Amino acid sequence: MSDVRPAALLPGQVRGSAGRAVTGRTVSGGDARQVPEQLSLDGLLGPVEARQAPCGGGTRDGAEGGGGTRGGDGAGAGAARREVRYSAREIAELLGRHAPTPEQVAVIEAPVEPLLVVAGAGSGKTETMAARVVWLVANDLVSPDAVLGLTFTRKAAAELADRIRARLRALHRRGLTPEPEPVTVSTYHAYAASVLADHGLRLGVEPGARVLGEAGSWQLVDELVERWDGDMDGVDASRRSVVDAVLALAGECAEHLVELADVEAAVDAVLERIASLPRVVGDAAPGPPAVPVARIAERLATRRRLLPLVGAYAERKRAGEVIDFGDQIALAARLAREVPAVGAGERERYRVVLLDEYQDTSHAQLVLLRALFGSGHPVTAVGDPHQSIYGWRGASAGNLQRFPEDFPALRAAPGPAPSGEGPARVVHLSTSWRNDRAVLAVANRVGADLRRPPPWLPAARHVDVPPLLACPTAGPGLVLLGWHPTVEEEAAAVADLAAAAWRETTSVAVLCRTRAQFPLVEAALRGRGLPVEVVGLGGLLHVPEIADLRATLEVIHDPTRGDAMMRLLTGAAWGLGAPDLDALGAWSGVVHRESPLGRRVDRGTAVEADVAEERSLLEALDDLPPEDWRGPAGERLSAEGRRRLTRLADVLRGVRARAGLPLPDLVLEVERALLLDVEVAARSDRDPATARAHLDAFLDVVSSFAGGGERPTLGALLGWLAAAENRERGLECGVTEGAEAVQLLTVHGAKGLEWDVVAVTGLVEGTFPSGHAGHPPVQSNGWLTDHGALPYPLRGDADGLPEWRVTAAASQQELVRELETFRSACGAHEVSEERRLGYVAITRARHRLALTGAVWGDGARPRQPSRFLVEARELAEDPGSGVEVGAWAEQPEDGAGNPREALTRPVGWPVDPLGERRPAVAEGADLVRSAMAALRADGPAAAVPGADLPGAAVPGEGVVPGHRADGAARVAGWAREVEVLLAERDAARVARAEVELPAHLSASRIVALAADPVALAARLRRPLPEPPSPHARRGSSFHTWLERRFAAAALVDVDELPGAADDDLPEDGLERLQEAFLASEWAHRIPEAVEVSVETPVAGLVVRGRIDAVFRGPGGRWDVVDWKTGAPPSGAETGARAVQLAVYRLAWARLQGVPVDRVGAAFFYAARGRTVRPVDLLDEAGLERLVEETAPRVTGET
Repeated sequence: MSDVRPAALLPGQVRGSAGRAVTGRTVSGGDARQVPEQLSLDGLLGPVEARQAPCGGGTRDGAEGGGGTRGGDGAGAGAARREVRYSAREIAELLGRHAPTPEQVAVIEAPVEPLLVVAGAGSGKTETMAARVVWLVANDLVSPDAVLGLTFTRKAAAELADRIRARLRALHRRGLTPEPEPVTVSTYHAYAASVLADHGLRLGVEPGARVLGEAGSWQLVDELVERWDGDMDGVDASRRSVVDAVLALAGECAEHLVELADVEAAVDAVLERIASLPRVVGDAAPGPPAVPVARIAERLATRRRLLPLVGAYAERKRAGEVIDFGDQIALAARLAREVPAVGAGERERYRVVLLDEYQDTSHAQLVLLRALFGSGHPVTAVGDPHQSIYGWRGASAGNLQRFPEDFPALRAAPGPAPSGEGPARVVHLSTSWRNDRAVLAVANRVGADLRRPPPWLPAARHVDVPPLLACPTAGPGLVLLGWHPTVEEEAAAVADLAAAAWRETTSVAVLCRTRAQFPLVEAALRGRGLPVEVVGLGGLLHVPEIADLRATLEVIHDPTRGDAMMRLLTGAAWGLGAPDLDALGAWSGVVHRESPLGRRVDRGTAVEADVAEERSLLEALDDLPPEDWRGPAGERLSAEGRRRLTRLADVLRGVRARAGLPLPDLVLEVERALLLDVEVAARSDRDPATARAHLDAFLDVVSSFAGGGERPTLGALLGWLAAAENRERGLECGVTEGAEAVQLLTVHGAKGLEWDVVAVTGLVEGTFPSGHAGHPPVQSNGWLTDHGALPYPLRGDADGLPEWRVTAAASQQELVRELETFRSACGAHEVSEERRLGYVAITRARHRLALTGAVWGDGARPRQPSRFLVEARELAEDPGSGVEVGAWAEQPEDGAGNPREALTRPVGWPVDPLGERRPAVAEGADLVRSAMAALRADGPAAAVPGADLPGAAVPGEGVVPGHRADGAARVAGWAREVEVLLAERDAARVARAEVELPAHLSASRIVALAADPVALAARLRRPLPEPPSPHARRGSSFHTWLERRFAAAALVDVDELPGAADDDLPEDGLERLQEAFLASEWAHRIPEAVEVSVETPVAGLVVRGRIDAVFRGPGGRWDVVDWKTGAPPSGAETGARAVQLAVYRLAWARLQGVPVDRVGAAFFYAARGRTVRPVDLLDEAGLERLVEETAPRVTGET
């Protein structure tokens, strides 16, 4: 086995057995248990004596599988044989689970050799993968710690590992297996990073090399482009577009293991060929290229000028000793390919490998995995080529098609003949456990064309994907089709459907092809009183509170951003009306003319004048006109307008003065200055526990950006946000389906999720499928005009892509014909990509699905229904299909105008932020004003509904608003007022304010629960903003320094900000904290894990938190450490704060599968340089008692 070096960890990883890093909540730890010597690798690969499983069967078509047995292809000479003790059905029965289907048995009990499982949408692949591992372990064919599972997301890794761990523990409790060692489940990226960390020195890569996240890479390239002095003649793209193109090219080079010099040579070769061809065959001299080819040549020349920037980016990374995610995969693949000892060590460590969502792997990931686990190693790949929708980010659907050849099986030949290699076997999971029958019918119809190989793909490489079958419990389902006259009517129909479904079902989603569709749909949904969650960063930036926050940041950074200033002036917070805006504009003109800049630009260009005028708008705000000022047309500021503008000017001056703060701190300052935290908490349509969700999500994004670069600036952040907003498929936040609101998101963001009811909008040609609108066939230029694309011939999956045969053309005329052939093939390829996206969208619906489109959008021409919508309509001809056609507009005649242009849509301005809530809010405000007037007139009793309180005065005898009593009557009135007030106090004392504890609590909330449950109840009932905390900021800086020292970046939750609980931190600098840490015991120890997100159930509550660091101790023990920047607490607070460590200790023990007494816990107080290990930490039973005893005090008396 190769040498293994201690490796630094990446975000979200924890270290598993033998130093392996894994991701998310899935932890591999403890002492590694070796596979029994008598079970050799040959024994794993060879056939075993098997007994017939009770269910028999196999795959759907009977062509694969072993009839529910582990039978192989033959009895190899000398191959080890072991009896299979438990069938898949018997294990399911022992665990109290449903019996697997014949298809699932064929996967679970397949021979231990390379296997491809083609698993359709909703076919239970995670359950089947977990069951296969349990079957292998139960039959002693592999040890749990010799299993490696790879997925694409932390969520998927956690889900798979949780299922495996729960089933193995259940078998152990029944005495059927020994104490299970943990299974290693990681993400593809994290596993590649761990391989590189363990062996990178072989390529000169230090184990602690810092990894740039997406935000950090963007910052580096943005700075590079800003300072670039190379040849950019003819590059008419914006700076932001150039940054995106450079990052995309660098990423594709890494994903396909291509050197930059090869890209330069390929582009040069195409340009030279174009320039060298004669106009027609027979001409001696080169001729000018035809217009279509000339345009291609121009775009290729632009890309050629961008390639040096890609090289400069690589050089900057080398100079800074950093790598990005693409480098990680590429370097790991190179290691595996060039150093055989790396693969030998990984194969010895992991005897069985599971690869999830294999259709989304890139070429570099294929090379890495093939080099490590090829040539017969037991690799089970699970995927669905119909769900390969990430080609734009390097995924290659062809990887799944090639799996049988890339991972051949070693099979023993009968008789004396030598063993040989053969294609890996292929089995299918085609029963959908998610979708009702009507939904499946549409999915199968739209996916039918995907089952036919494209003309450029060798037929032998095509993997068959059978249609999805309904499970026995599937309902009939319903699919409603709609083709509406206008997009407004389409949005209204979708909103009506969602409103009806919201009253009946648990989850509803609306899926859009592009974010441009969001505003119209969101407005229609909200217009029907529905709660709406716009998912993803692109949607997050359009949420009102985030839009205001971002506009303020824009104005701070660039005073000339008049659009951002107008957002503030006319938004909900300031709501300036037209007359006041007119007056401010007139006054800004005066300021502009009187300023030195204004006098200078009067002699300059129009552009300079525009900039100066926009800047003078901010200057006018800083210096408002005198109250008696009148503009040239009589403009004047109203008293209310002046008050609002004065307040806005104060806010902007305050936040501008803090512009030098770290970005997360600056965002918090702006949030508080705009009172956004109070605003969202006060909204009656929001749950107080989740009201801050959008603000917290934005802060997470900013923290991620700030932690990803060396010098994060506000300008870079704003540029990155703009890039993320304009990128349809990039920088999405993590998504989970929820029942608290109708979710609005893109189809790309919906992958892996499901809802009861789903509406898919915008099904028109040119939008979905995207591309050129009109009749098929769609044409596309492919890589030729995309500045960020790698030439197809250089890609690792080139044999599955169309080819522009430049060398086959002997003249410019022939080159044009070759180009048209290439464009048609690329168009067909892109339609297939869109068809897969449509298949994914359709299969998100469990029971009901709506597919809609509209004739008229913003264009001058009518639009055609999407081919996907037309195909679904064909099914409606069968009355029993469950597919119904609703509204279906007739196509207009040629030359018809867009009816939307003639529509007059009255719009109130300024926009009323309360919308339809205005009457109810106004009525409540009137009641409050009346009560306040009564208080001013007659004292507190006049405003108290005395008849509703115990001991109140007799009805009719209370103080009447406006009544003036004197003498004895006044004294009697005072007495009654006192009685009422005392009764009100007593009522408040005994009132039970029901405050539901949320289902999830952070670790800090558990500490608050232990310290003061009544105060926690008050905070949950009425969340209040926290005051700005310099201690929290210093704690965050110290934490960031530690993360970089341990080579891990983190995204810190607001509740878990380091130092947020340190209210006694002295005003010392960060340097003192660093010195204290370097002098401590922890500075010289290598952590096994850092920044580990954990969640664990305690007495029915799910407690979430983030463990700062975990260290391995002697004798299989662990130390969980929490960094604190303040001084140790005293008194009762000491015990309350120790609850946090108790939670972390319990979570880590559960993740590791070890007794809680084998996990120690400590605080390190950097301000004093002291490590404090609380004694008598609560164990699992103690924490449960704490919650059970204190929770009633939260939900009871407050």
